[in-house]
Amino acid sequence: MRVLVLVLMTCFMASQAMAKTILLKTEVVEEQEKSESKVFCSKNSASEAAALCEKWLDRQSKSLGQRLLTSSCSQGDQTAEAACLYRATGDLKYALKKYRTDTERE
Repeated sequence: MRVLVLVLMTCFMASQAMAKTILLKTEVVEEQEKSESKVFCSKNSASEAAALCEKWLDRQSKSLGQRLLTSSCSQGDQTAEAACLYRATGDLKYALKKYRTDTERE
């Protein structure tokens, strides 16, 4: 008999707890814009330097997703340096956001 009363009380309390609605409110607390540049070198051709840059931008856009704001690669420019005859520069801007989540019960 005591077990039956305990089970009924537990069911009643659980139904009251489940009847309440839980709301999650998420808001942006802080947003920072970041930028990154990277230089790619090639001894063979300007198109090789530009291809290296494009591959890097592709990887960055996959990892950053919707946080990526802008991205660009310069064409492989010829330089006077022996170690880096052709140079391409990749630039990207992305946003870092900090969120705050509040829980409300009704």
